[in-house]
Amino acid sequence: MTEGEDLDYESIPLPDVPLLEVAIKWGISVKSVPGNNRFQGMFRGGRREILLATPEESVFFHELSHAAHEKVLKARGDTMKGGQNAKQEMVAELSAAVLGRLCGKSDKDTSGNSYRYIQSYAGKDMLKGIASIIGDVEKVLARIMEAGNVEAMAA
Repeated sequence: MTEGEDLDYESIPLPDVPLLEVAIKWGISVKSVPGNNRFQGMFRGGRREILLATPEESVFFHELSHAAHEKVLKARGDTMKGGQNAKQEMVAELSAAVLGRLCGKSDKDTSGNSYRYIQSYAGKDMLKGIASIIGDVEKVLARIMEAGNVEAMAA
């Protein structure tokens, strides 16, 4: 048996993040998983769970945004696409960036990471890419803000 401090990949505490109650309200369990090289977070709609391999609140906000986007899509008779769908990823990341500004507790500024992430999916014409998703971002944020009383948190 090896003695000493726990390794990072062995125990990842669930982050103490704003809006955790939204996931719970929507029947989504939030679980920490050992770190890995495949993902930092994952929303599994069919299993109603968010898996987090990092305590970064921006990752939780991203996955919660996927859950809200699923609700938005269902409301208009559409479904989430499997895998890393460009529009879904851009919606989740832009929504997460806004949530981080509205109610984030972290003093880390992750806006540069968000910009690069969105740009990687938007391609050369980032403005056109953002314009194509902004309606869904608005709806995602409205769902989360309503469920989590975000206005009161931001005031």
